[in-house]
Amino acid sequence: MNVIDKSRRRANPWRSRLDTRTTAVIVSATGAVPLLAIALVSPTFLRPNALPILIVVLTFTAVTVLFAAKVGRLSERQFAVLGLGGMIGVAISAYLIADSSGTRAVTSMLAIVPAIAASSSPPRVTARLSAASVVMVTALSVVSVGSSGWAVTAVAIGAAATTVLVPVALIGGLRRTLSSVNEKLQRLADTDPLTGLVNRRGLLSNAQVLVQEACERREPLSALVIDVDYFKTVNDTAGHTAGDRTLAAVADTLACAVHAAVGKNAVVARTGGEEFLILAPHRDGHELTERILDRVRSDCTVTVSIGTVTLDVRPTAPGEPALPTANVSSRESGGLDHVLDAVIRAADAALYRAKADGRDRAFHAGTLTITWSGSPRSGQMRTNRPKLPTSRHAADGTR
Repeated sequence: MNVIDKSRRRANPWRSRLDTRTTAVIVSATGAVPLLAIALVSPTFLRPNALPILIVVLTFTAVTVLFAAKVGRLSERQFAVLGLGGMIGVAISAYLIADSSGTRAVTSMLAIVPAIAASSSPPRVTARLSAASVVMVTALSVVSVGSSGWAVTAVAIGAAATTVLVPVALIGGLRRTLSSVNEKLQRLADTDPLTGLVNRRGLLSNAQVLVQEACERREPLSALVIDVDYFKTVNDTAGHTAGDRTLAAVADTLACAVHAAVGKNAVVARTGGEEFLILAPHRDGHELTERILDRVRSDCTVTVSIGTVTLDVRPTAPGEPALPTANVSSRESGGLDHVLDAVIRAADAALYRAKADGRDRAFHAGTLTITWSGSPRSGQMRTNRPKLPTSRHAADGTR
């Protein structure tokens, strides 16, 4: 957090504590307060003997405001209870007004809580509060204009119900639109535009799920770093447009091969340039690597080399520190991104070996043992792999 954000929080601590919904509940709950002031100035404003009831309503309002201010962020249950209680208080306050026009004016306040619910609460909460609000405005409409005949009463009920339901529908529709836009933006942020595979950002979010599932099931994972052979030659001889088409074709082939071998429960990512990373449930033998090599040979105009590593994911032992410090050469500690970096380094070294052995083949780097606590920010890794060269670029500059 920068200095400006800290100064803003110090200058306005309430804003940092209260979310939008809780703030709206506090503001709407105070709507009945002016009625007391008006009643004190003009005793005929309320029905006879209505003042004690209004004081009870205002007492509940004060409790609501103080509770919401103390909690700061209301849970769904708290919001539903306080919202319904506030609506009942508004309805009672409207009924206590002697003038029917005043009753109808205050009745419109019953639209506030359902509108707040439509902006951030689950649909079932919004539906229940909206239904309760419609029942209350219907009853108040009958009380205020019932003596004018059924036609006027029906119009009053329709107008009052519309006052409640239209804002709920509009806000709910806007919320769904914003959610859809945010989902699309999230997909764009997590996706490589050239190949359609996930990028580094998308890899992290998807890898979190795979590592957690592997830890819970006590099943290993396979990590594969894949590099297109002689890709620089493709760009130099055929041009970068042809190179882009080649990468797109390889990406599609990798995705098809991986999904055919292990199903949809795998991550295929483009990690940069002509390099890809696959994280998938482990299969015995070389089924996945051989399937990938064969598919690329048959479906693409290039070949690939593969470096693989097996991940043995184990839960963190009770009392074991989540973020230990140790020599980086034998243990990696930190968040999921650091663990993935170490996995990629190990598989990358195996990839160099595959390049050095003639390309269009795979080499296995051994097993990495990951102790996992279930948090994307914590985890550690013990490596147990053969000593391999550290850079595949030493073979030659053409990959």
